[in-house]
Amino acid sequence: MMRILLVAAASSTTGGGERHVADLIRLLPERGVELGLVAPPGGDLAMIAAQAGIPFHHADIASGFSVAGRSQLRTALSIFTPDVVHAHGSRAAFFARLADPYAAARLVYTLHGIHIDKAGSALRRALLLAVERRLRGRANRFVTVCDADLRKGARLGVLDPARTSTVYNGISAVGVDPDAGRTFRAEIGVDAHAPLVLSVGRFVEPKDQRTLLAAWRDVVAVEPAAVLALIGSGPLEADLRATAVSLRIADSVRFVAPRPDLGPAYAAADVFALSSLWEGLPYVVLEAMLAGLPVASTAVDGIPEAVIHEESGLLVPPRDPSALSGAIVELLTNRERANRLGQAARTRVSSVFTYDNMVDGLMRVYAEVVEASSA
Repeated sequence: MMRILLVAAASSTTGGGERHVADLIRLLPERGVELGLVAPPGGDLAMIAAQAGIPFHHADIASGFSVAGRSQLRTALSIFTPDVVHAHGSRAAFFARLADPYAAARLVYTLHGIHIDKAGSALRRALLLAVERRLRGRANRFVTVCDADLRKGARLGVLDPARTSTVYNGISAVGVDPDAGRTFRAEIGVDAHAPLVLSVGRFVEPKDQRTLLAAWRDVVAVEPAAVLALIGSGPLEADLRATAVSLRIADSVRFVAPRPDLGPAYAAADVFALSSLWEGLPYVVLEAMLAGLPVASTAVDGIPEAVIHEESGLLVPPRDPSALSGAIVELLTNRERANRLGQAARTRVSSVFTYDNMVDGLMRVYAEVVEASSA
């Protein structure tokens, strides 16, 4: 039985990387894998591991450099004795590569989006890039969640493309219950017949909801009854609310608190919109597609690998309110085309972005690592 130790630097499944880890905790044992988990204490990953009967080792690796965190991770390695160490995200990989003396032989590093070139000041970016490049040899294999990240990682020198595999995120079917959709509309005060556009994401700079709000002003000029539901929270919420007021669109915008079950929101919506400046391969786009929603999104990073422009959705450049509003208006007013794109989106996700494909891809990577280390 192959022994895999998962390493995550966050303990909550609110982020895509940690959600991915939670999926692996459920799915890998079905493939005959013996799992262990290292993560910071608290949060729901530890609970998910406990429910699955998977050993959990806590390590203080959530931020900065911690001698204690490295020591705790090293202890977990000695106790669990894995065949493969699978680190998720740059912080987890940083600690794992420092803690594991056999990292070059058994470490798999999944990059859930590559944003190191946007990480604060020029000095900070240079430092982080230097660290990633220096530690590149202390990983046996790299995994990216989209081909765009493979190319970007190779260009930045943070991974070796010859030792990198793209493994798309997989998702399961989202329940699209019309009754739940009607309940969601009533909850946020939207008429049953009003056109509803949904966007999901933290209120932070990379999601660029300011551009979406600027686009929305043009949308309601064409479709006055339309409503935009923004599901999320974050440091920019007050600024975004003020922006909606200043644009005189506040009456047509709903700020909705995050929730674990987005099924009712997908069921209620007519269109899904995303205005991100950068991403990896966002789960919310895949979920919206699987729910049959036509997508209007910025064409950044892995999104064009999921949303094929004019085949399974509409793509626009980032920071372009006019282009984004045009795509949303097209999907709201041309319902025949919107339905066709939504059906194509569901078919694409159902065939490409599945749990089976994701686990198959990772099992191939694990087998390569074990075979190489035993040669």
